[in-house]
Amino acid sequence: MAIGFFIEYSGQIAHFPVNPESVVFSKNSSNESTEIVGLGEINVLGITSLGEMTFESFFPGFRHASYVRTKNKFWNPKRYIDLIEKIRRQKKPCRFVITHTLINTLVSIESFEYEYRAGEENDVYFSITLKEYRPYDAKFVKVVQQVSRPTTPKVTKKPTKSKSTNKQVTTGSTVIVNGRLHRDSYGAGPGQTEKNARRKVNFIKKGRKCPYHVTNLNGGWRGWVTASSVRRVD
Repeated sequence: MAIGFFIEYSGQIAHFPVNPESVVFSKNSSNESTEIVGLGEINVLGITSLGEMTFESFFPGFRHASYVRTKNKFWNPKRYIDLIEKIRRQKKPCRFVITHTLINTLVSIESFEYEYRAGEENDVYFSITLKEYRPYDAKFVKVVQQVSRPTTPKVTKKPTKSKSTNKQVTTGSTVIVNGRLHRDSYGAGPGQTEKNARRKVNFIKKGRKCPYHVTNLNGGWRGWVTASSVRRVD
C-alpha cells in the first residue's frame, strides 16, 4: 500500500517526493493539579490542545532515483520551498493529507527549515511542523444609538424564491456518490460505479469533466467523479 504525503493550497496540490521515515504527532491537555482538604491532590482535566505533526525529508534535485515518488510530475526543490513560504506569507491554512490514513485536515505551517549539504547541492533537506487549524469567525457588534423617526407606510414585498439547499462541495467534505469512477479529472479510464457510497472529497479540479476526487472514509483512494454524481452530507 503506497502512502503519499500531500499539501493542497488554493487549488494547487504538492506531492512530497520522498516519504519521511517517521511522523511525530503530539497533542497536549491543559490539565491542572490542585489540593482538596481530606482528599489530597486531584487532577482537573482541561481542554485538549490542537495537534501538531513534525517530519523530516528532502526535496531531490533529480527525478531518476528509485525513492522519488513524483517522477511523472516532478518539481524542483525551489518550487516546493516557494509554495510553502507563500502559504506562510499569506497567513492562511492549507490542507494536509496522508493517503491510506485518517490524516486529512486543515493545518497551519508552524515552522519550516531547510538546508543545503556539502556534496549534495542539488538536494534540499527540510524539517516541517504543521499544526491543526480550527476555523473561526470573529463577530463584531456595532452599537448604534437609535433616533426616533416618523413612521412610513409598510410596503408588502413579493415573496422571494427560496435558495437551493444544496451545500457547496469543498475539499474534506463528506459526500454521497452515485456515479462512475474515472482514472483522472478529464474523465479517462471509466471504472466501477458507486451507488449511495459515503466518501470523502480530497482533491478538486474546477472546470474539469470529473472535478472531484473521492476516497474511502479511511483515506483509501477511489477515483474522479462528475459534479452531478456527488451530494454533500456533512
